[in-house]
Amino acid sequence: MDVEALLRKLDDDAPCAPTATGYWAAWPDLDVRAMARLMRENVVRLVTITAVPEAGDALRIIYHWDADGELLNLSTTVMSGHVPTISDIVPGADWVEREIHDYYGLEFDGRSTTPPLMLREGDPPGLFARTRQQGNEADPARTAHAAIAVEEGEPR
Repeated sequence: MDVEALLRKLDDDAPCAPTATGYWAAWPDLDVRAMARLMRENVVRLVTITAVPEAGDALRIIYHWDADGELLNLSTTVMSGHVPTISDIVPGADWVEREIHDYYGLEFDGRSTTPPLMLREGDPPGLFARTRQQGNEADPARTAHAAIAVEEGEPR
């Protein structure tokens, strides 16, 4: 599959660069729904979605796709705490959107509901954001267990 030609269907000036780990493209204003529709129409499989905290409350969201054996990584930065869902276009995105919501509190607009995946029913979303607020900057995953144990003074 010609990945660069595929991406030009999204944007004539597609900022795509092949690397040893696949193709990488960063779009600050990526239309994620148009991306998902394009990938589905071209039988490109969603591998996963990654959320990476950046300065302030920004999150870099990376959509990882398998385009006929070529890894395609498309990223955008979310400043508002909201990004459109793609789970209605690519059902495989459901679980990872729920996981990102649990860990970072990111709202996926257009979902009728976002039930917890990793947290318990009733726990507030944004577990990693809360660990950062408690001063655990290094690796939120490593400190999450301890943060849950002392959250609101109640061992869990």
